[in-house]
Amino acid sequence: MRAKRIPLLLFAALSMPGLGRAQLQDRFVLTPAQVAHALQETGRNIDAGQVTLPARVVASVPSPALDIVAIQPAVQSRLIPHPTARALVRLACRQPGDCLPFYALVRGLEPAAVTSASKPSRVAVNPQRAQFTMPAGTRATLVMDDNRSHIEVSVISLQNGMAGHWIRVASRDHKQIYYAEIVNANLLRGAF
Repeated sequence: MRAKRIPLLLFAALSMPGLGRAQLQDRFVLTPAQVAHALQETGRNIDAGQVTLPARVVASVPSPALDIVAIQPAVQSRLIPHPTARALVRLACRQPGDCLPFYALVRGLEPAAVTSASKPSRVAVNPQRAQFTMPAGTRATLVMDDNRSHIEVSVISLQNGMAGHWIRVASRDHKQIYYAEIVNANLLRGAF
C-alpha cells in the first residue's frame, strides 16, 4: 500500500510551486527582437518581423550581448523550410557561458549585405575551357573556424570548382553535406 502512494506523493510535491523548480536554473528566452538589434548594431536595417528563430534559444542572463559569427545565403532545403528566407545568420553570445551558438533566418537581408567570406561566387566559368582547381571527387580538408572553435573535416568534393567558388562537399561517409569555398586544390573553408 505504501509503495503505491510514493509516486503520487512525489508527483504532488514536485508540482507544488517552488519545489519542482528548485533544481532548475533560470533561463531567459532570446527573441527575434534581440537578434534584429544585434544585426542593427552592424549597420543592417532589420526589424524583428524579418527574423525567425527555428528553435527555442535560451540564455543564462536576461539580455546577453550577441555577436554575428557568420552570414550566408539561405539554401532552400528541408532544413530551411521558409521559402522567403534570404540569409542564414549564425549568432553567439559575446560571453561564451551566456548561451550556446544558434542560427536565425532573416528575410530581406540583401545578398550585398552578406559577408564576402560567406557569399557564393557569381563568376560564370565555362567548364569546357577552365582548368578546375578542385574537380569533383577530390579528397580535401574542410576548415571551419571562428574565434570560439576550430573544426577540420575530411571531405570529398561533389562539384567541380575554381579557387574562390563555393561548392557542395560531403563527408567521407557521405552522411553530411557541406557548402564550402575552395581555397586551393586540397583545402576548403566553410562557416558553421
